[in-house]
Amino acid sequence: LCNKVIVTTAKSIDGVLSAKWNSETKMMVVKYKSDLTYIDEIQKKIASVGYDTEKYKADDEVYENLHYCCKYDRN
Repeated sequence: LCNKVIVTTAKSIDGVLSAKWNSETKMMVVKYKSDLTYIDEIQKKIASVGYDTEKYKADDEVYENLHYCCKYDRN
């Protein structure tokens, strides 16, 4: 479920060519066209659906609404 939400969110951004989430490392590899989008935009979009990124923290309310299996330790 988490993988699908994260990958679908990233792929919904114009310019994202591919996105692969690794559930073991909790890392995603994204290929994108830098003339159409940028890494901050991708990270903001992922945070907007409840998942913290390297630069952006999801709103607490959005995070709390994640399915229980998608919750993780937050710093």
